[in-house]
Amino acid sequence: MIHGGMKAASAAACAATLLALVSGCTLLDAPAHPATRSATSSPDADPSANAQQLPNLLVAGQTIGTGQLKLVSHDPIPGTVTDHPLTGAVRIVVGEDHVLDVHIRPDDPAAVNLAGIQLMLTGKRHDGRPENIQDQNYYGVVTATTSTDGELVMRAPLDSPAAGDPTFLHSLEESPDGDARVFAVATLDWTLPPAYPGLAPLDHGSEANARGRTVLDGSTLAYYVPSEGDTLYQVSRRFGLTETQLVWLNPELLIGSPQPYLKYGIGVNLDPARR
Repeated sequence: MIHGGMKAASAAACAATLLALVSGCTLLDAPAHPATRSATSSPDADPSANAQQLPNLLVAGQTIGTGQLKLVSHDPIPGTVTDHPLTGAVRIVVGEDHVLDVHIRPDDPAAVNLAGIQLMLTGKRHDGRPENIQDQNYYGVVTATTSTDGELVMRAPLDSPAAGDPTFLHSLEESPDGDARVFAVATLDWTLPPAYPGLAPLDHGSEANARGRTVLDGSTLAYYVPSEGDTLYQVSRRFGLTETQLVWLNPELLIGSPQPYLKYGIGVNLDPARR
């Protein structure tokens, strides 16, 4: 059965691992105490306004992404679910209500059997490019129907203020229902225009409430690791960004809440290519 859901990898573990791997970087010691919320914005700002101001690039009826759902190597999976994998061409289409529709044209229409299979849109990459340092979003694909031309059509309701620019979702994963072992993947190629053309954060140096450390990948300003007391407002200013742009770079900051906040010691993304 296909159903909706969301899961997330450990941001702390992800941050530590990625920071260790990035060229020319020093692995920071883990915080001595649990991560805590910091103030998010300038004193007079409504923190949720950053989410409300995020760009919305969706136009009803447009195909905005494509991919090819195909088998990948995986750990052994008991049962018969991998005997009838769903593979085929994928299209992401904006529905009339601006909910994303996932269209799949099966390679073998006669063999389609969705029993025991779940499909998830996720921020996890399978294309070899660098992962975002933040938690990875997962959104379940639900309610399959068949179009008149033979495509399977499934809804992908993205419960996130960042859904107006879904290019932070890099893959469609197929796995057994209730099981994290992925056996088929489509890497998504988006055709949406850039929300912020030419966006290039620049470090203007440490200042009050923005005293964390930057991480470079070669010459690319990749991540920022907040210090205790850092605020979204001051960190944005340090890198010549608006608060909304920093949230756009890190849609995972909105997981579970329309009010984004930084966590001490947990890195945030600064590279548009890693969104």
